[in-house]
Amino acid sequence: MISISRSRLFNCVLSISLMVLAILSSGCGSESTPLTPATPGLLISSDLIKTFESSDFEKVRTSELDDFFYMSTKSASDYRSGLVSTYKKVALYRVAYESVIPELGNQKVIGYGLVAIPEGATNGTPIVSYQHGTVFGKEDAPSNIDHSMETKLALLQFASQGYIVIAADYFGNGPLSAVPNAYFVKASSEQAMFDMHSASMTFLKKMSIAPGKLFLLGWSQGGYNTLLHFRMLEKNNIPVAGVATASGPGDPSRGVIRSMFARRSFDAAYSAPATTNMIFAFEYYYKLANCSKLFIRQDSNRYETARKFYDFTATFSDYLSVGGYSIDSIYTPDFFSTAKATSHRFWELLSQAESYRWLSQAPLRQYYSVRDEVVPADLGKLAVDYQAGIGKTNGTSHDAGPNADHRCVYVHTLVDVKPWFDSLK
Repeated sequence: MISISRSRLFNCVLSISLMVLAILSSGCGSESTPLTPATPGLLISSDLIKTFESSDFEKVRTSELDDFFYMSTKSASDYRSGLVSTYKKVALYRVAYESVIPELGNQKVIGYGLVAIPEGATNGTPIVSYQHGTVFGKEDAPSNIDHSMETKLALLQFASQGYIVIAADYFGNGPLSAVPNAYFVKASSEQAMFDMHSASMTFLKKMSIAPGKLFLLGWSQGGYNTLLHFRMLEKNNIPVAGVATASGPGDPSRGVIRSMFARRSFDAAYSAPATTNMIFAFEYYYKLANCSKLFIRQDSNRYETARKFYDFTATFSDYLSVGGYSIDSIYTPDFFSTAKATSHRFWELLSQAESYRWLSQAPLRQYYSVRDEVVPADLGKLAVDYQAGIGKTNGTSHDAGPNADHRCVYVHTLVDVKPWFDSLK
């Protein structure tokens, strides 16, 4: 008995000694990378990147708006008169902030975003938090404003009219982000926006501006993210004055499965690329080993092109050249069969990624259209319909018109929501 106790004691002391030695040595040597805890929402830097003058906004409202509506179901002239036509000067700042990736054990990450401050902003200036839509180019994020027309339109309608506009790039979006695209990855999307909000409030304080009421606005993926952000803000007792989504899919699972089994003749050509991006994002952030190879065909260079497209190293044209117009030519039979039975972890996680199953307090408007080639009408107003069933009385859905496609819904929303936000500020 005595010899056994001594053996155990020796082993215990040896284990502790080795552990201490490992801890002490982990900070030594050229290859060591000691972990530094993050401070989510900590403002790292703020840089003035541009100032928008009246001429810049006029260009957005005219020639750039014409380009934005290229191949749309309607034209820029259908909406131009509803957009503002006199402008304040706006200073644009890129901010960097600390954040974490919840799906990867709160791994530290640097997030980026845009803060737009109109000339004459003082205490009480209202804020619009804008959540951008899906981008297929790494450059196309709000903080890289020359590559984000949708953000320019939000600046036109709100920042040029005296609102402060803030916009997160999301993890993996924007030229400075060093992590993969967290496309529809729920907790990371929430974290990026919430920490961007915290960092922006710190920045405004440094600029001696006490912000006024907070409004939320988002288009497409940004509409989905707006609902996530809305929930996170209210959960943390941060008041929100009003929320609007344009073609915001409250349930990404429902959207993907609809595109597979209930296709429409006018569905967007980028349905397959968007979904394979989601597959790669879930594989990385949720550690779903071989998920992409199970679901994406590997013949005719399809898999490799889809992977490069997710990494922003292949173009949309590259994707279409390997059969991306047809989802049947991109996905394997396993993708369809597991979707029907929810028999893979990917589908379980996608189902859990919903952003509408809660009762919100602030007024909510959702804009949709039956002609939207990306987000069907029922999905675009799902949050309002669901929450009305559990007691919400200040949520309304708004039809953007019978011939309004995805881009039309966004610009219609900008025109219609501006006077509503004005009435609430």
